[in-house]
Amino acid sequence: MNNDIDKKTEYAEKQKNEAQNIEIKENQKKVNQASKNIPKKKNADLDKKNIEDLKLKLQENEDRVLRTLAENENLRKRHSRELDDTRKYASKNFALSLLTVVDNFQRAMQSLPKDTSEESDVLKNLITGIKAIEKELYGIFEKNGITSFSSLNQKFDPELHQAVSQINNEIKEGLIVEELQKGFKIGERLLRPAMVVVSKGPEKKKENVQKG
Repeated sequence: MNNDIDKKTEYAEKQKNEAQNIEIKENQKKVNQASKNIPKKKNADLDKKNIEDLKLKLQENEDRVLRTLAENENLRKRHSRELDDTRKYASKNFALSLLTVVDNFQRAMQSLPKDTSEESDVLKNLITGIKAIEKELYGIFEKNGITSFSSLNQKFDPELHQAVSQINNEIKEGLIVEELQKGFKIGERLLRPAMVVVSKGPEKKKENVQKG
């Protein structure tokens, strides 16, 4: 009895599948027929429109990629500059503290009479040693991007110089006649301004006023 039921069920399923296959085939025929009825010009217009849309989207994507690449390159360059600046100027405070040592060497040398080294070999050797240490300090500074600049006979520049006083001098007005303390730069930036004396030009002669 069970076999009869199974056979009936199997037959019903087979009939159902055949009916579905027939329906699918009929629908496919309708689609094919509908496709044949569409004018070729309309299909060509649709294809052309689709191609234009794809070209536009492709161009937009290319522009977006190029902008992203340019932004990334700018970020990379800026980051590289920031790292360079950090390396260059990280020693600023340390360098400033060492400049006082350089100043003391200069003051010590300036305070000695010119003929002192001729009087004693000990003093002569001492002066030679001081000059050697000073030269070594300047060499270390230069290796770390720290350089001194000359101000004597240069035009006064408030960005580089600090005027201590002004005096009458035969040198043209506005030029530096004395450098009291050297100026230094670290990289392209000012580390310390030079302390200078600026010329006011020749002293103007007072005219004698005759009394009546």
